[in-house]
Amino acid sequence: MCGICGQLVFDESGVASAEHTRRMLDAMIYRGPDEEGSFTDGPVSLAMRRLSIIDLAGGRQPIFSDDKSIVLVFNGEIYNYIELRRDLKARGARFRTDSDTEVILRLYEEKGIGCLDDLNGMFAIAIWDSRRHELFLARDRVGIKPLHYCVTGEKLLFSSEINSLIAGGEVGREMDSDALKDYFTFFYIPGERTIYKSIRRLPPAHAMVWRDGKCRTWRYWRVKYSPPPARLKPIDYYAERYREQLNRSVRMQLRSDVPLGVFLSGGLDSGSIVAAVAETTAGTCKTFTIGFDDESYDESPQAKMTADMYGCDHHHFRLGPQDILRCAELAPYFGEPYGPFTIVQAHMICRYSRDRVTVALAGDGGDELFGGYQTYTASNVVRHYLRLPKSVRRGFFERVAKLLPVSDKLLSLDFKIREFVRGAEMFQRGRNMAWKVIFNDREQASLLAPDALRTCREHDPFACVRQLESLAGQASDLQKAMHVDLSMFLPDCILTQTDRMSMAVSQEVRVPILDHEMVEFAATVPDRYKAHRGRTKILLRHALQNRLPEGVLNKPKTGFTTPIPVWIRGELKEFVLDTLSPAALKRTGLFNAKFVEKIIDEHLAGQNDHARRIWSLVSFMLWYEKCYRGIHSVAGG
Repeated sequence: MCGICGQLVFDESGVASAEHTRRMLDAMIYRGPDEEGSFTDGPVSLAMRRLSIIDLAGGRQPIFSDDKSIVLVFNGEIYNYIELRRDLKARGARFRTDSDTEVILRLYEEKGIGCLDDLNGMFAIAIWDSRRHELFLARDRVGIKPLHYCVTGEKLLFSSEINSLIAGGEVGREMDSDALKDYFTFFYIPGERTIYKSIRRLPPAHAMVWRDGKCRTWRYWRVKYSPPPARLKPIDYYAERYREQLNRSVRMQLRSDVPLGVFLSGGLDSGSIVAAVAETTAGTCKTFTIGFDDESYDESPQAKMTADMYGCDHHHFRLGPQDILRCAELAPYFGEPYGPFTIVQAHMICRYSRDRVTVALAGDGGDELFGGYQTYTASNVVRHYLRLPKSVRRGFFERVAKLLPVSDKLLSLDFKIREFVRGAEMFQRGRNMAWKVIFNDREQASLLAPDALRTCREHDPFACVRQLESLAGQASDLQKAMHVDLSMFLPDCILTQTDRMSMAVSQEVRVPILDHEMVEFAATVPDRYKAHRGRTKILLRHALQNRLPEGVLNKPKTGFTTPIPVWIRGELKEFVLDTLSPAALKRTGLFNAKFVEKIIDEHLAGQNDHARRIWSLVSFMLWYEKCYRGIHSVAGG
């Protein structure tokens, strides 16, 4: 686990700057505090920072082929490196270390860019092949590890983090207005765009080769969804396969030369990982949970049930409103606006567990693979809702939604009805993503200042949603919705948070449910065993019977979230008002301060729940002040 960066100068007479690469490397020291390595020769310069996990003494990077013609740096872990190493040795390969890094190198020597097909893991890879005079970059299948790049002049720059590219001093900082619109639509910036026009993100499951200043990019893996079976196999068949897949994945991902634990919520996904750890190892499992005083948000009682069931060494931490103030220091780690307030609890669980474990397993991915989101149910209901005459929808349902009193409880009835009605308006454009929108087009027209709105007026944030749906081919409506979440919401929001907040404290987080073989298996599971007739995660509830407590199996989904709505009305009120003051908003030249004041007033008065909209603005302003204006650098801590 580490961070990587580098550059390639296209001009044959050009020489890569080791000093420039050093600046990029220093900007992400927290990603790898154990050691660093670099290589500069002619047009290429590569560097890395390492958090030592496997082969602590022999896993140093960069690593070279025997004749020094190939040099490699990579960020991540290859979980099947033991099996690959054994097979490579049987075919005559010779190894100098026991590291997974050298396995990638030897596999590339044998198969070239085809080596990606054999790798099981999370990774961002950079390989300079001087024989071909080309640079090879690749990112893992589901986007667990990040990789950004920029082409400026006659030079390609790449890095694990946006801040690292900016720190090099050669990247333009013009804001991308389309990305701004994407951010205030989704809470994060999806796809290849970043907040900077000059910087792009390599998508998951993609690779690129740069040679003679020209780039070839391709997708090397995609999910293939199964059509409805002519004869439905019993759910027990899929339940057994799920348990086998999870145990296999967990067994591989427990490989580590440093202490390891599990992030445990009160839900099915992380609970299933604890169960799999217990089935595949003999030792006591360390587990870590974040709790709240608000019972509707607090899953710690259910987490303790699971921990007690398996005799875990359980650690429980509580998060309060004052902890949220840490958003100000955490925002710059993302390098661009990132809205979800869950960054604080993600950082907190990483920070508090880091004293006890260097590696943690987390339950990310279960909802996207096995139908855990209530938006999937909403997508089925809305088709019937939209058949009603518009006069009925507006005269009854929309009026009821406006009249219901606002509750601060998580997923309260009034919240569900309001969000359903609001999302239904955009369903034709956004499908499942319509219920994850922060500001719709009409609201953004009021939010953004005229000049900012003019530059992004023609951009459609939902274009990427439709493109991802088309890539799912002849999949069902549910499969298409889950494919969008897997390809967009998961890598660009959930996994981005997991990576940045764990790396901020130099911790590695692994996600066994997102093993690519598990992803491929999930695509074969019939829809009725995922989300059907208002029920979610049907297969997982069946597969985990007798493996998790009843209080966990039957608990409605709450999600990984925070009691921000009520805190904004209380302890965080002054912080919000100060961060979103008219003077602060005016400095950006981007917002209509009167509209922002209106939604804050409505929220404080209990007339509406604008928590996510308000916090998207708070997060943007924290990034703008701490990062964009150049006041703060995360390299210094």
